[in-house]
Amino acid sequence: MILSLSGPGKKITFLPDEKEGVDILIALDVSGSMSRSRDFLPETRLGVSKKLLKRFIEKRNNDRLGLVVFAGAAYLQAPLTGDRESLSEILETIEEETVTEQGTAIGDAIILSTYRLRNSKARSKVIVLITDGVSNTGKIDPVTATDLAEQIGAKIYSVGIGKEDGSYEINFEILQELSANTGGRFFRAEDPEEMKAVLSSIDSLEKDPLQSPPKEIRETEYEIWLYRALAVLLLDLILRAFFLRYYV
Repeated sequence: MILSLSGPGKKITFLPDEKEGVDILIALDVSGSMSRSRDFLPETRLGVSKKLLKRFIEKRNNDRLGLVVFAGAAYLQAPLTGDRESLSEILETIEEETVTEQGTAIGDAIILSTYRLRNSKARSKVIVLITDGVSNTGKIDPVTATDLAEQIGAKIYSVGIGKEDGSYEINFEILQELSANTGGRFFRAEDPEEMKAVLSSIDSLEKDPLQSPPKEIRETEYEIWLYRALAVLLLDLILRAFFLRYYV
């Protein structure tokens, strides 16, 4: 009985915990046209974008995500990570003042996102570009940056924020071109529900196993020893009963 409880014949097997996912870099426009517009009253284009992205992040259980913000320049806010809670907290702090340079440098945002994805082992690499599409500054033009993204196999899923009512300048044609050049897709986002199309499209991408740290699995043979102990105990009881019956 004691032997059975001690776990004789113990085996330890290490198995990798594999999850499926894609590597996604979110590039979020925080320029003045995104932050001061009121065509999404009572919120701004940036405010609505942050809400959409938080929902997006929450649903990407098996993906690694990173965050780039841009206006007149582009900056990395979070590298690729599976920590969705921390990424959402970082996103919550993003405002127009996060980037002091004025303007909208879409090309810089794409090239920085491409750089962060360059060493990704995932077959599916995605840049989700959230902007109103008015590129008017930057060190590299969007089309050239897109060519480099295409070279590493990254698709650009661009989301055009804003309503074409003439209140603020928007340019969705450039976003359509960027997405088409990389095999991605362009989406309009005049309301939060239209972001569902982006989620569905990314879900349909070919997924690649992301390997988590291995788990330790312990296997013992205590059942066999327990059965043996019970058999011995039963035999002992039978012998004792037989002995008491005939010899006492």
